[in-house]
Amino acid sequence: MKNSLDISTLMAATVHDVKNSLSVIDDQIQGVIDEIAVDSPEAAQKLSRIRLEAGRINNGLVHMLGLYRLNSETFMPNFEEVLVEDVIRDATSRYTDTLSALGVKLSMEQEDPDLIWFMDPVLVEGILANVLTNSIRYTTDHLIFRVEERDGGLSIRITDNGAGYPEKMMNFMGEGGDQGDINFQNGSTGLGLFFCYQTARLHKNGDREGFIQLTNDPETGGAVFELWLP
Repeated sequence: MKNSLDISTLMAATVHDVKNSLSVIDDQIQGVIDEIAVDSPEAAQKLSRIRLEAGRINNGLVHMLGLYRLNSETFMPNFEEVLVEDVIRDATSRYTDTLSALGVKLSMEQEDPDLIWFMDPVLVEGILANVLTNSIRYTTDHLIFRVEERDGGLSIRITDNGAGYPEKMMNFMGEGGDQGDINFQNGSTGLGLFFCYQTARLHKNGDREGFIQLTNDPETGGAVFELWLP
């Protein structure tokens, strides 16, 4: 009798194993950073950037598995009413040490700290964590979360004070847009953005669905990532 394993099961097991290994590597790097931070701050900062890249690898694996499950219709979102601030705190907490080591300030602007929204908190946390990984990489020294109710939905924006998004990237996808070009030849696949786009779309209310939008701040020129949920 032939033994067969579903590819998604194999992928899930692989992602799980690699994530465990990355977690060990991350803990060990942080231990070295703690030991050398005072005497060798430049070396500690370089190691913090290595931690950030390890986080990008982790995110990529999760995206790959998630997109496969979406494509094979085996992905089941779990929607519930949650405190928006808690979801953002969960997404940012894993970067506390890295932000501190790199000298990046993280602030949050939210009129209603008790704002509750219907969403899949794990999916939304994943979107925000993915964006944070890249925002920390390209910002100068400041990231801002802005949360508000807009156009009958929930708007979560992450703004940095870096050089901003290139034009091609801003046209990659958005409300009513398509996935653009996923190019494996130039090393810029857009996989993370595509994952964020597809998971945002899983959030629906009537004929409206979630979307992401990339713009640049008209005053500072920094990159602005927006997640909008109905």
